[in-house]
Amino acid sequence: MSELVREIVEVTAFVGGEEENPLLIVEAEGLAPTTGWANVRLDPHVYITPPEDGFQDFDLVGDRPAGDASDTLSEVEAEWEGPLDDWVIGVRIHAVDNMVEDDVFEPWDEDDDVAEEAA
Repeated sequence: MSELVREIVEVTAFVGGEEENPLLIVEAEGLAPTTGWANVRLDPHVYITPPEDGFQDFDLVGDRPAGDASDTLSEVEAEWEGPLDDWVIGVRIHAVDNMVEDDVFEPWDEDDDVAEEAA
């Protein structure tokens, strides 16, 4: 059974693909509580209504080893690639002990749009 890794160390999110079909690409590095974790991956949260803050949430999860494993923190990494939804401005990756955010785009403010139109 999959479970969250212990800690997120680094997150990178960016836009790839073609202009007509942009892709959201997310890379995450973390620490698992023991050695031997398998099937480490980023599981995206699924929304009925997009979140107001514009952040796509992911869980960094993996499968704990079945037998004995050293109680030594071990580095794990995962990548996710999928369609870029028009509401996404960043990503948030969750682990047991922390979460890390990374902006894909700079958040905009409606006041900025009004100021640009007046200029």
